[in-house]
Amino acid sequence: EFDAKTIRVLLMDTGFKSVFHASADLVLGSGADLEYENAKGKMVGERLEAGTQLTVGPDSPYLEFGRMIITPDEPEAITIRSIERSQGTPVYSGSLEIKGMPEGLVLVNDLYLEDYLTKVVPSEMPASYPMESLKAQAVCARTYAYLYILHAGLPEVGAHVDDTTSYQVYHNCSEHMDATTAVKETDGMLLVYQGMPAQNYYYSTSCGVGTDAGIWKAGNSEDLSYMRAVRMNLHAQEERAEGGDMQDADMEDADETDIETETDKAGSISSLQEEETFRKFITSKNDSDLESDEPWYRWTYTVKEIDRDLMFKRMEERFSVSPESVLTEAEGGYFVSQSIDKLGKIKEISIARRGAGGVASELLIVAETGTYKILGEYNIRCVLCDRRSEVTRQDGSTVVPSSLLPSGFFVIETGKKEESVVGYTLIGGGYGHGVGMSQNGAKSLGEEGADYRYILDFFFPGCETKHLGEDN
Repeated sequence: EFDAKTIRVLLMDTGFKSVFHASADLVLGSGADLEYENAKGKMVGERLEAGTQLTVGPDSPYLEFGRMIITPDEPEAITIRSIERSQGTPVYSGSLEIKGMPEGLVLVNDLYLEDYLTKVVPSEMPASYPMESLKAQAVCARTYAYLYILHAGLPEVGAHVDDTTSYQVYHNCSEHMDATTAVKETDGMLLVYQGMPAQNYYYSTSCGVGTDAGIWKAGNSEDLSYMRAVRMNLHAQEERAEGGDMQDADMEDADETDIETETDKAGSISSLQEEETFRKFITSKNDSDLESDEPWYRWTYTVKEIDRDLMFKRMEERFSVSPESVLTEAEGGYFVSQSIDKLGKIKEISIARRGAGGVASELLIVAETGTYKILGEYNIRCVLCDRRSEVTRQDGSTVVPSSLLPSGFFVIETGKKEESVVGYTLIGGGYGHGVGMSQNGAKSLGEEGADYRYILDFFFPGCETKHLGEDN
């Protein structure tokens, strides 16, 4: 039976590397009921005392006929010493279900949704951010979780979500008083579009503009028009509806400024899909952008010498995951999905098409062996990342991305030798996919005095906040 009060979270191993655990080393902070399946498939139980230490392996007698469930008397009572997180050894509320599978143990934490959120919010957004920004994050996180309670993301292991960035990071950071307050003060509040819980995505930092859900080309028939490219600038007017009237939006305790979604010095948002307009935008800095002082607002990435074998490998990897996203030019000038044999000398690398807000949506690679298109900002970020070159942020700090470029908002400058591309520099901005709420943008709005409803309305125009139990 559907229950929106609780959520089942699959717990990954240390480092979030695997679904499966070799064993589970537990300590109970209170008395607990232990239930396990017997040979007849019925749950039988016994009582465990506070302080009980329990090591469960694949050969545990509790798992001989199926799963086991530990339900403590008190919250925050299950310490799992075999898992390490950024905050140290995690302690979990709710109950813990363990099931043996051929690959190892599967651990599922079943707990109250609101308790889950107190661990998600500080793991997804720094608890030092303004309270109203934390509240906006709490509503986003609750709505996101609620959608997966309605339609479980991991039914094969009996879980709604896992505890990684594949869904929402859970319990990687310690619970924080301000984040908990944000959850409590928005208790039960959801982001709603036309009476239904809204898909709501969020990411770290914008480059001064966001994009829309079209970047994923998932063939989703759902109306996601509320996730649109938004110009993140405090000193111009905001145009909410296509061709509609300009609307002013009040911010409590803020200056009488309006927010712009359509135009500024760089031109309209739609014009950012034009290469030269976007180049002017991304290679300059607008001090009135919400995140103009954030390190990730602008960055550069230089690959001095292309490793063609590595680039070919990355293209193969993306083709194996999404064959329709790596295309080869056929005779006649059209592109088809087919495997690639090899990648010869590269003659050109360029952005063939940009999506809303100027995000790269098609990458063109012209090589001796053929001409290829990489579709989708995620795939493009994979193929152009060599995992060893540094990204330099606008504050001068550097980092080597492990598998992805920081964002799909960039322009390419290539270096050639004897008509072959030997290296390239990307000039870009932002961190993350660019769809929905920019967390550092929410931070900036919170610092300006905006409340959480205003923040959500800014990033998800057309949506509203409603209580979970409120009639639509």
